[in-house]
Amino acid sequence: MSNRKLADCFRSFYRLRISPASGGRAFLATCCNNMFRAENHIIINSGIKDAWNSPQFRFQRKLISKNDWSFCKGSSCFFYPYFDESQLLNRPFIKSAIIEKKCKLDYLPQAVSIDPSYSCNNNCYMCYYVSQRDRANEYKLSDALLKEIEDDIIPAAEFVNISGGEPLFSKRTRDFIKRVMSAHPKKKLLINTNGILLHEYGLEKIIETNIFLNITVYGMEEASYESVTGKNHCGIIFKNVQKLLDLGYQSMRLIFIVTLKNYKDSEKFCAFIEKNKSLRGMMRNNCFEATKYWGLMRQLEKKYYNITSRLKFIYQSESLLNSISRRFYDPFFSLRYLWQKSGFNY
Repeated sequence: MSNRKLADCFRSFYRLRISPASGGRAFLATCCNNMFRAENHIIINSGIKDAWNSPQFRFQRKLISKNDWSFCKGSSCFFYPYFDESQLLNRPFIKSAIIEKKCKLDYLPQAVSIDPSYSCNNNCYMCYYVSQRDRANEYKLSDALLKEIEDDIIPAAEFVNISGGEPLFSKRTRDFIKRVMSAHPKKKLLINTNGILLHEYGLEKIIETNIFLNITVYGMEEASYESVTGKNHCGIIFKNVQKLLDLGYQSMRLIFIVTLKNYKDSEKFCAFIEKNKSLRGMMRNNCFEATKYWGLMRQLEKKYYNITSRLKFIYQSESLLNSISRRFYDPFFSLRYLWQKSGFNY
């Protein structure tokens, strides 16, 4: 299920995802939801600024200019409401690039998602990055790439999203965040975190800066949280959340991921958001369990319609059909890409 039509997606004109690959390299993609497709990413040792106009991404823009989103075929596409993407589409230079069907852009990405490292202090059974996390020393961006991001990419971006792994678990990432906020105190910085180490980073520091938090919640009780993550951190997380609320912090969203091991806590999460009027929340299902809990989520969405301005529901699916479809289509698209790349000037 898609929360928005593919024909509305122009992410390759304004967004870049930067994640670690083996050996300290960078894995670049224009869409995090589609990043596992071989046709949607490149891996580099250096030169993120130049890679923004790589043949791969120019190829995507060329297709979109023809109203062709075939490189998304078989993906489980949805839009996280982390920021209003229409703001970027209304920027004159981005709108002009889309209208004029430019493939090579004269501006840098305006929305940047960065995963400096895949290291994490949880061990979630459904984690996308379990293999990378087990080799955390390999899967982190090199110091040179982090410097490129600081010097070239972040200054030009309007929205910066830092994730992981758990960003506050890695000292390098914590130091990176502090340097970014020191150099760009007015920059809108969104941190995706599990909330376990917020008190160690410093709750007062968060309130004093322009940091927005997305805190992922894997259970409303210790037992359900531990069954998902393998760790007993539920109490610490809600203690940190409550302290932030007591301090008057309002730039926070809690995200509940519905899974086989915690679905019974779903309504408790909705009730928690309803009770705390300064909180925003998001509920989405574990995509690898397909549509199993969509019915439950729809019931809750209907029941808590009175707080729809603060509580969003994201319906995601990585069904067997999706997986088969993508594997069937990938070779065809790869050949098409290579053929067009050899015959066209982007």
